[in-house]
Amino acid sequence: GSVRRYPGNTIVGCVAPGSLGFEVMDNLRQMVVDAGMDSHLILMPGSSYHMTVLVGVNDQGRCAPQWPEKLPKDASMDEADDFVSSAVASAKLPKTMRMRFTKMRLDHGGLIAMAVPEDDAQLAELDAFRNQVAATMGRYMPDHDHYIYHVTLAYTRVLAEGEDEKRAQEMLAKMDAYLAQQPVFTVEPPYMAY
Repeated sequence: GSVRRYPGNTIVGCVAPGSLGFEVMDNLRQMVVDAGMDSHLILMPGSSYHMTVLVGVNDQGRCAPQWPEKLPKDASMDEADDFVSSAVASAKLPKTMRMRFTKMRLDHGGLIAMAVPEDDAQLAELDAFRNQVAATMGRYMPDHDHYIYHVTLAYTRVLAEGEDEKRAQEMLAKMDAYLAQQPVFTVEPPYMAY
């Protein structure tokens, strides 16, 4: 294969080094290595741990629903970045986001740690932010009302098959049991990332 150019942006909150969420992600990362599944995955470095809050726009998705109707399809990516940045700036930013890990998901795209807001108040704050940004952009993704918050641990390099798939399922079960024991963790306020 070859490197593919894929410019774009997204709205994320960092899982800061030294935080409980960072420690949990590092422990999950070690579980992948211990299970011998790291050859199937491209593990994220700790410096990249973040929770996606709202998907931005990218150069490869210039049609509905990925591309906002308010943004010309021939806009440069600099213009697209400015457009999304302006939408984020217009919304009331959540303060530190308090989340709870739920379980892991492994598919063709990657390995993610799914999370939910700590309580109804945190959910309402995140929903208000997401709704404001989406309204300003003029774009609601199909999963907007049922979005799964997550922290990506790895991208899939090769899907596990046979005995490797069995090991992957055992690893996921251990990870889910580990996540069930974890307290609430915090994510830094969201910002637009490139």
